[in-house]
Amino acid sequence: MANFLSLKLIDVCKVPPPPTAVEPSSLRLTFLDLLWLRFHPYQLLFFYELPSNEISFHDVIVPKLKSSLSLTLQHYLPLAGNLVWSSQSDVPVIEFVEGDGISMTVAESDGDFYHLSGNGFREVSEFHPLVPQLPVSHDRAAGIAIVTKFQNKGFSIGITNHHAIIDGRSSTSFIKSWAQICIEESSIPTPKQMPLYDRSVLTDPKDFEKLIAKAWQDLEGPNNKSLNLKFPPKKYGLIRSTLEFKHQNIQKLKEWILKKKSKNENFDSSSSHISSFVIATAYLCVCTAKLEGLKEGKLFFGFPTDVRTRLKPQVPLNYFGNCVVGVFVCLERSEVLRENGIILACDEISKAIKNCDDGPLNWCENLVSTICQMTNDYSEIQVISLTGSPRFGVYSADFGFGKPKRVEIVSAESPYLFSLTDGRNSDVVMEIGIVKKRKEMEAFVAIFNQGFESI
Repeated sequence: MANFLSLKLIDVCKVPPPPTAVEPSSLRLTFLDLLWLRFHPYQLLFFYELPSNEISFHDVIVPKLKSSLSLTLQHYLPLAGNLVWSSQSDVPVIEFVEGDGISMTVAESDGDFYHLSGNGFREVSEFHPLVPQLPVSHDRAAGIAIVTKFQNKGFSIGITNHHAIIDGRSSTSFIKSWAQICIEESSIPTPKQMPLYDRSVLTDPKDFEKLIAKAWQDLEGPNNKSLNLKFPPKKYGLIRSTLEFKHQNIQKLKEWILKKKSKNENFDSSSSHISSFVIATAYLCVCTAKLEGLKEGKLFFGFPTDVRTRLKPQVPLNYFGNCVVGVFVCLERSEVLRENGIILACDEISKAIKNCDDGPLNWCENLVSTICQMTNDYSEIQVISLTGSPRFGVYSADFGFGKPKRVEIVSAESPYLFSLTDGRNSDVVMEIGIVKKRKEMEAFVAIFNQGFESI
């Protein structure tokens, strides 16, 4: 039976940027933004332990968060605006007008802070009150909303991003800038963090912008410019858990893989470099195949990849907006379930990444209509997929109260979707967020742990 947190509403306010903000008040979406136009939002939840009982949550922490958020918005002005798609515009535009700002809600909760911020089994529904719902209507969508909630031994900051406005890298950069300014209000984002709004750095060689915009308008068209988001149907009885890939686990898998490759001429042993990401995701594919127990058929795996450094010319890492594409791998279940299944998965994932390096936008033309249709009917999605990245470094978001005790990607709420972050502790390469029914979760955790023991 679901547990529901009891919340006591303390304050609801709008945090505007300072009047001196000079960043662009209007920003056009690009073709890589448009891909995510009606996808469900990206929701992050940061848990922080209260550093001392002597520090007042309401008199010290909340005012610091508000004032530093306002100062941060002078560099991230589009986040304080709204997404609109007027009849005169070919594509949606982020617009900021005087009076706009980010909504912040402060509330107290009777939830168990250490239970929610732990690694154990937690019901998905327990997290819903801790992240804000994005205000969206047919013709207007807020870019981001924030809720801060008090816990019995700490507090949480819940952030909801409109996916068409920013991707994971841009979102994390904003959060880190906010944290930095919260510690020292006179500081400004580092050059690497300072957002770049120049849309000309992203080239559109095949006019994908018109293609994608038309696909959305035709979805429930004709000429449908609705901004209403498409949410997957709610599933009940799901629980959330966090597993860890430790350095010793990754190293053990890598040594085993390289040893097997060196003894089998059918495997490519020309390269001894296998990234931690490839090893971890290949291992997750094998664990999923074992859990499902199907011996025939295809296992589809897809993951987003940042293409800022893969495009020609390269796009600066501080570019503000979406700059990710999808990479897809098709595996034979019968081969994945063999003793050397993880080697096959590693090779195929590595090959897919290399193909993306060679032509990161080759997939766009064929998948535009597919993505729109998938968003229209999430039941069609049977692909193992990922969200987040250990490269974002979310655990470095220290607001002056210590690094987070836990970071959850709350929007990852599907049994087919794994969330990835860096690890809080130095011995952890990455944390894996998993959502499943309880019996499936118990079985998956057992498979995950037994795989390391059997090597």
